[in-house]
Amino acid sequence: MNQIATLEDAIIAKYQLERFMLDSPQGWLGSGKLIFARLPPAQLEWSVEWGKLILSWWDDSQSQSLRIVSYAIEQSRIILHGKRGLMTEPIRLVFDRQIDDQSAAFEIPPERLTERRVWYGQLLARLIREQIPAVRVRHHSTGTDHHHRVPGRYARMVLSRRGVTILAIGVSAGEAPAVIDGITAAGLVWYENYNLERNTARQARELWFFLPRLPGNRSLTAMERLPLLKTGTGTGGFGCYEVDEIRHEISQLQPVAQMELLSSYPRELLWPAETESLDRAGAEWHRRILSLAPELIETRHRPGGLISYAINGLEFARLPINDHLSANFGVAGDPFPRDPHQRNPFGTPLDERTMPELRRLVERLIANRNGTAREHRHPFYRLRTEAWLESLLRRDIRRLDPELDPRFVYSQIPTWHADQRSVIDLLSVKRDGPDRGRMVVIEIKAAEDLQLPIQGLDYWLRVEQARARGEFTRRRLFDGVPLADRSPLLYLVAPRLRFHRNFTIIARCLNPEIAAYRVGLNANWREGIRVHSMELLQSL
Repeated sequence: MNQIATLEDAIIAKYQLERFMLDSPQGWLGSGKLIFARLPPAQLEWSVEWGKLILSWWDDSQSQSLRIVSYAIEQSRIILHGKRGLMTEPIRLVFDRQIDDQSAAFEIPPERLTERRVWYGQLLARLIREQIPAVRVRHHSTGTDHHHRVPGRYARMVLSRRGVTILAIGVSAGEAPAVIDGITAAGLVWYENYNLERNTARQARELWFFLPRLPGNRSLTAMERLPLLKTGTGTGGFGCYEVDEIRHEISQLQPVAQMELLSSYPRELLWPAETESLDRAGAEWHRRILSLAPELIETRHRPGGLISYAINGLEFARLPINDHLSANFGVAGDPFPRDPHQRNPFGTPLDERTMPELRRLVERLIANRNGTAREHRHPFYRLRTEAWLESLLRRDIRRLDPELDPRFVYSQIPTWHADQRSVIDLLSVKRDGPDRGRMVVIEIKAAEDLQLPIQGLDYWLRVEQARARGEFTRRRLFDGVPLADRSPLLYLVAPRLRFHRNFTIIARCLNPEIAAYRVGLNANWREGIRVHSMELLQSL
């Protein structure tokens, strides 16, 4: 950061900052404690007063000024530290150049998120009043709603239009992708709990979602869910809107019909590429790694030409297929890493000198990454529990359902670019029984997660879209199995005491035409998987 301590520093800084900002005729997006707005250059002013650099800005709702004490100029933004009045802690302010007038980067420090959410809630309430005809905002709030079990990351409003009560929930563009994706489940839980405590005449009849306008069209994921959902009572409808926080505009989105959605082309799907062969040196290292624990080590081909090695789902080594690169090993979260200052967990190159270290690492994994391990607090026991559960199911999928075909258990196939998913998913097929040839989508969670039914629905949709187009047959992923011309089954799997307390609320909102099941496992699944219950969601 460049410090501004003298009059000369202030003059130089004013010249540099003004010159840099003149290159952005479309405007700037500021984020910080004082400002969250799109600012055309005409609404910014730099001045030097009493030897200090002063930044002033204004829009329709505010006028502020700040004394700048330090600054940094980067390729597409400036970072400012400033003070106002007698405050001692500087305010961090970021101005990002608008590249295409459609989006801008939101950089919201964690300590400012609460202020950001309050600002967004007030903005959303104002925009609804101004831009949606005949709608009255009866109440709006931010912060956690413990009574209705809604987290504080969302703005919530009770609206009315022509005597009809409408619930509205919105999320700011400054939130993490997982928070934005979570708005669907949060809205459904709020809607159902709100109506549960009211008589029929006072219940809400519609649920509206307000999604941020962001690069990559992230709102499309939430929109695609709505045709496959219903409110638990079956009496409500959904509305979907997109909010441009830069232009302060709301636009209504039209969800597609269910049949159109299911028959549409699955967007941005990623299918497994043909497996490349290792050269002689790579094949030798592959053999030596597997020889350390041939019955326990699992291998997978990863994107980018890598072979991954894991024990019970915990990855410990990677071998590039490209012979110009060397294998590496390590475990993220290892309490005794080879180099404590090494940020990359796979930062130790594998060669003759380090092979004994890899052997010792595998021995520690075997001792601590098993169902009978004594030390349950060891990181190797606690890390990546869902991957561990997935590993056990992949090894014998019939423990989940004896009618499944153990020859075909695919993990995250197909995947897609658009979303960053945290849930482990599997895809198999029925070998026996009345559903013979029917694919089964399996979503796995080892801990409580409200998003489990919604994320299961996302993957089910991708698989159904690809099935309807014959992608699985064409790519020979279930080679030799005549696939049934029926939509997939959906298994939502978790230890029976680890389903979220609001799981039933969300589960009842899935379209009843989707054959979905809640599969509860034994709590001590690490010692061996047993199914305690398998219930059709519509019967919950």
